[in-house]
Amino acid sequence: MSSSLRNFVDTFRNNEAFLILCVQVFVLHIGQSLIVPILPLYAQSFSVSVTLVGFLLTMQALPRVFANLPAGQLADRWGAHRMLAIAAGTVTFSAIAGALSPNYVIFLLTRLVQGIGTAISQTAGLTYAANVSRPESRGRHISLFQGSFLLGNSIGPTIGGTVAQYFGYRAPFWVYGALSLLVGIWMMTRLPDPRIAGQVDTHHKARPNFWMSMRNMLGHSGVLWVCIIGLVVAYTRSGSRDLALVLLGKNIGASESQIGLALSIIFIMNVIVLYSAGTLADRYGSKAVIVPSLLLTGVGLWLLAIAPQYTFFLLAASVYGLAAGISSPVPAAYVVEVVNDASQGQALGLFRTFNDIGLVFGPALMGWIGDRAGMTTGVLINAGLVMLVAAVFFFFAPGKADKVSMASAKARI
Repeated sequence: MSSSLRNFVDTFRNNEAFLILCVQVFVLHIGQSLIVPILPLYAQSFSVSVTLVGFLLTMQALPRVFANLPAGQLADRWGAHRMLAIAAGTVTFSAIAGALSPNYVIFLLTRLVQGIGTAISQTAGLTYAANVSRPESRGRHISLFQGSFLLGNSIGPTIGGTVAQYFGYRAPFWVYGALSLLVGIWMMTRLPDPRIAGQVDTHHKARPNFWMSMRNMLGHSGVLWVCIIGLVVAYTRSGSRDLALVLLGKNIGASESQIGLALSIIFIMNVIVLYSAGTLADRYGSKAVIVPSLLLTGVGLWLLAIAPQYTFFLLAASVYGLAAGISSPVPAAYVVEVVNDASQGQALGLFRTFNDIGLVFGPALMGWIGDRAGMTTGVLINAGLVMLVAAVFFFFAPGKADKVSMASAKARI
């Protein structure tokens, strides 16, 4: 067995709580992605316009912007394991209500509830992974956590489409609800308090006041800039990958299946390099990995923008997928490196908030630029922005030794 594979196995073998977390996250994200291929079709069954269908997708993401910070703060105070169980209960309710929705308005409300549940799940899950890992292996733990839900997301759509084909559009919501309920019960009965499982005693530490903590975090150049990196990476994912890539593929004559292959290559490259990204971050520090991965992301975007034919387009997609797979988990590891243990959840909630802002505005802004200057220009601007942020982060963000000072924030909330 190679050393990298041995380290991969040992990460789970030596940390039962983390193994349980990854299995549960994997199953829960199978459920979440079950409804992806039929969500627009189910919405249209209520006889609404395409505009309202698009509004439904936007409103599903919007609550996450406002739910991440409270979720992180409560994960610090109550424990991430309890917040994960609450998230499972929330999405169970939203799935069942979605299956029973009599009209579009009710269905829209269920998607808002699901957005809140997924925000809690993402932030609490990252916090749990950070709590049960040691500093020397934190990058690998966060990478494996993200890899677990990526695998779940890749399996769910196929199952959901098949279930809908034979049992109707409401059936995937019932399956989603059942999976979420089972995961929630398992979390309540099997998932330990991560602060105990990770030997991180935050029960008796003075927990900083929320606003004092926020001021200190945003005043720390590393936290601020890595949050901006999270926003730019999310903007790139939703604007360039999910929107511009499809239209650029059409511009060079690629078919729908060929564009789908390019997207699949990106996702495959993401999964392949996730664990290696965490290993590199643990060995050399997150900052040393973030900067070159962002520069490579910019190169991948530039190649996508100028691709003259399909083979070149696939090569560009591979470069972007490799870079995105490295840059996706490591910024979250950097956040944990530079904040104290008692504020990890709040810091990750702040990071996730910036991330979700990028997801919400990415397609609209990229579409606006594309209408006025063309998609090639939009992706080139995106490439330049990514490289600019990488350069600023390199010069102004400190390494992990310079933690956010919470010494002045002694008041509990």
